[in-house]
Amino acid sequence: MELIQLNETQDKNARQAILALQNISNSYRNEDSKLKEQIHVFGFHKDLLSPDSRALLSQLSDLAMLLGISETTLATFHQSLANLHLDTIQYLQKQRQQEVQLLALGENQARAQEGLDKLLKLRRQLREQREADGDIEQRTRRRSAELSRIRAEEDKKALQRMLQTHQDSGLDVDTEKVTLLHLDSKHKAIVELEQQLHAQETTLSAYQEIPPDYALAKLKLKEATLQLDQLTMEHESILTELANDL
Repeated sequence: MELIQLNETQDKNARQAILALQNISNSYRNEDSKLKEQIHVFGFHKDLLSPDSRALLSQLSDLAMLLGISETTLATFHQSLANLHLDTIQYLQKQRQQEVQLLALGENQARAQEGLDKLLKLRRQLREQREADGDIEQRTRRRSAELSRIRAEEDKKALQRMLQTHQDSGLDVDTEKVTLLHLDSKHKAIVELEQQLHAQETTLSAYQEIPPDYALAKLKLKEATLQLDQLTMEHESILTELANDL
């Protein structure tokens, strides 16, 4: 008899446990449906959430199993869900701001590179122009000095022949000697001019290595390079930050 009563008691307890489990299961299904409705209303897309938000959503799903125990738990769930919605909005706003900053940074970098290219092109053109102008000037002055020297040599030889002819004829050659001395002096002056011309050519060749407005061009080039480096660092920083957020 005692064994029968014990079995009946165990059966009663088992039925009560099964009934409690059924009630808990029904409560979970009801609250799980509410959770899905709330997520649909707020328009969440799980893939757009940050890792922290996805973890919070998983915790809220676990929390849904406990809903119905008390009004306090239900209020906590709604508050957490509202915080999750605000977190998603803030994340999307931050992502859009970073995209705008990244676009502006790319435009600034392109402008800096364009300015740098223009400066390099201008520097090259100025150097080529200076070299061309200096080369023409050198050739003109060298040719003029060479012609003067040739004429002086020819005049000297002609006077020497004339002087020799006069001497052979027994004529007075004092005037011709004076002229010849003058011609020698002129020849020496031409030689000195050629030496000066050579020195000027050397100086001009050295000067051609420095383009006009070199200091200003160098300063602008340095500024453009620094700006480009700074923009590149900012670009990489935003890319890293965006990658970390994703």
